[in-house]
Amino acid sequence: MKKFVKITLSVVIGVTLFVDVAAGGYMFNYAFSKSGYSSQIKGHLSKNSQWFLRQKPQIWEQTTKDHIKLKARYLPAEKETAKTVVVVHGFGSASKYMGSYVRMFHNAGYNVLAPDNRSFGMSQGKYAGYGWKDRTDMMNWIKRLNRKFGSDSQIGFYGISMGAATVMYTLGEHPKNVRFAIADCGYSTISGELSYQLKEMFHLPSFPIVPTASLFADFMAGYNFYQASTKDSLRNNKVPLFVIHGSKDDFVPTKNAYLNYDYTNGPKKLWIVKGASHANSYSKAEQLYIDKATDFANKYFN
Repeated sequence: MKKFVKITLSVVIGVTLFVDVAAGGYMFNYAFSKSGYSSQIKGHLSKNSQWFLRQKPQIWEQTTKDHIKLKARYLPAEKETAKTVVVVHGFGSASKYMGSYVRMFHNAGYNVLAPDNRSFGMSQGKYAGYGWKDRTDMMNWIKRLNRKFGSDSQIGFYGISMGAATVMYTLGEHPKNVRFAIADCGYSTISGELSYQLKEMFHLPSFPIVPTASLFADFMAGYNFYQASTKDSLRNNKVPLFVIHGSKDDFVPTKNAYLNYDYTNGPKKLWIVKGASHANSYSKAEQLYIDKATDFANKYFN
């Protein structure tokens, strides 16, 4: 009888481990791989994005320490200036779809740099960085801007969704010459966002699938996403931060906005856009959005 129980337990444990590894691997590939969920998201070239591409922005490049070639679109202001806003796209998107935000800051008189994060748009890479891996890439773009403009360089951050998380994680690296940051509908932790999506999309518990997916991310993508938290990255932040979020965001829950706002210790502002879904605040309150975002930029650019 004891032998039967031992064999049964061994089989159950073995099957459980197999299922967990299979589920964690599937989740990793689905959420992180360039050929996963992000490839199913079809971008839309809005009129502003078409305008952006018609301007024939310069293509900038950098090669990361892990030998990935990244690209960005750079649009200089109509009048020469050393003030640049770095506009960062969300998950499944790319710089070419960021026309509304690029045009917003360009019309305000600023240069705009719109990077394609690793595995998106023109950039290389097999796996998404979810903002955490991308933060070091952002630091390199900042260094390039500072080399270009020297001591006169002034930089602003704007990011949406994953791009907002990228911005907030980068603030933890204390980037030089950054005067302000705007984060629209960004998540606080990657693990929290993955857990939420696992429940919403697949009706599955986060444990043990998310921890197992983390092992895949560590081995395959080169980073531990459990380290990514705005609680840590914003703890010593002094850069003015404007947190924007839609009140009806069911992709990155609105509670993230309150967390991110509470975590930062510099000058800060919070705007919950009534009735806006995920990444929809600009469309919901277009002119007011433009006014608030550019007013915030104008306030902190010298």
